[in-house]
Amino acid sequence: MKEIWLGDVHAWENENGKNCVVMGHGFGAVKEMLLPYAEKFGKFFSLLLFDYRHFGRSRGEPRQLISVEKQIEDWKRVVDYARSKYESVALWGSSFSGGHVLEIASRCDVEAVISQVPFVDGLAVVKAMGLRSIRFAVLGFIDLILSPFGGYKVPIAGEKGFLPGEYLRLVEEHKRRYSTDIPWENSTFARISLSIPLYRPIKKVDKVKCPVFYLVAENDAVTPAKATFMAVRRTREAEVMSLRCGHFDVYLDFFDETSNRELEFLKKNLG
Repeated sequence: MKEIWLGDVHAWENENGKNCVVMGHGFGAVKEMLLPYAEKFGKFFSLLLFDYRHFGRSRGEPRQLISVEKQIEDWKRVVDYARSKYESVALWGSSFSGGHVLEIASRCDVEAVISQVPFVDGLAVVKAMGLRSIRFAVLGFIDLILSPFGGYKVPIAGEKGFLPGEYLRLVEEHKRRYSTDIPWENSTFARISLSIPLYRPIKKVDKVKCPVFYLVAENDAVTPAKATFMAVRRTREAEVMSLRCGHFDVYLDFFDETSNRELEFLKKNLG
């Protein structure tokens, strides 16, 4: 894959035909963690993988800042590039970006969307976090107060992080598989906790005109399945794969099964 820059966004492009899949990573991740999917999809389609600003190899200061608004802007920039070059475009997003692709598809003309264990409703996510959400909200306000002086960071994953320790297992699995350093850091600014309850892609899904493939983990403690099924019911043309597993199992133990099904969906809707 060749490197390209779209403004401050660093992307990899694999040119393989007139149909393109644009792929964005989840909460605090980097595009190297998409390589298992890219290897499978890239045999049949062109690909665009990118890092959000402030992460990975993209520009943006301060580093490790998660901003919903900026990430949506980055998606729009990459999708506009894909639309200008390829005949058909599909969006692939997982977890946090699983919500982003629904948001983008409600605004842009694309041929298909894959929304994997998606963040569809911030209120549902906060409810699933329980009392931890109060702690992160307090830290978010502290971060805002301290932002002129550097801010306050918290772990992305782990005992005191936004996400459980399985996330770290996923990072280590990628390092082992590809025998390379991944430009990933286990920290982000706490202020994102203040945006999470306000971000609700579920309110836009009825505006998505193309087919949407939802991958649902029924035992998902990160992005609750109940909210995803509600998004499915509001989507004009939805295809669903539901598994009795947890959020991170779809990336690991169920990777082959789920990615094969996603590939079938892409072939059906991109030709």
